[in-house]
Amino acid sequence: MSVYTVKRITGTPDYKNLPVFEIKNFYKTDNYKPVTKGILILREDAGFEITMWSLEANPRAIYHNPNDLIHTDSCMEAFINFYPEMPELGYLNVEMNVNAASKVSFGTGRHTRNDVVKRNLPHPAVFAEKLEIDGSPAWRVKTIIKFELIQALYGRSDFSKGHSMRANFYKCGDQTDLPHWGTWSPIGGLDFHSPEYFGNLVID
Repeated sequence: MSVYTVKRITGTPDYKNLPVFEIKNFYKTDNYKPVTKGILILREDAGFEITMWSLEANPRAIYHNPNDLIHTDSCMEAFINFYPEMPELGYLNVEMNVNAASKVSFGTGRHTRNDVVKRNLPHPAVFAEKLEIDGSPAWRVKTIIKFELIQALYGRSDFSKGHSMRANFYKCGDQTDLPHWGTWSPIGGLDFHSPEYFGNLVID
């Protein structure tokens, strides 16, 4: 099972010295497996910051609005269950494209979830940019899942050292020129909404 250590950060993060996860498991994709990595940190002043980047020169980016069909664009995603000891509540999914558009919803599975805005909760803001990484064209997204949102969804927002969460991270592009589906933690079939295959996140 995949395991990632979530560092607790006070002040400005030093991103060069943080653990990195990588999406290496691709499904139904023989000829296109873009290098995609990310960082998840616990910012004591805000919440959980997710940063992901992918080495893609021309990512498909059709959608611009919250909760559009982001997964059909070139997309990076984080699905996180912050309190797996309460399985009746579920996990948060955040799907992001290079237009800084995102879909954010919450529930126990694909068919038992709804967008956070439908719960009258704020939709997390996303920052996105195109850049070069080691001389290669790339794009990067960043968002913060604030403690206030976690509190509203789970009824708590306490995260002590050793706290274990469950998650998976994805790279996909359902309607891109080169459709692809990649995961951090391996899955049993091509369904990202498979929490039984989530890996472990442990707070340092």
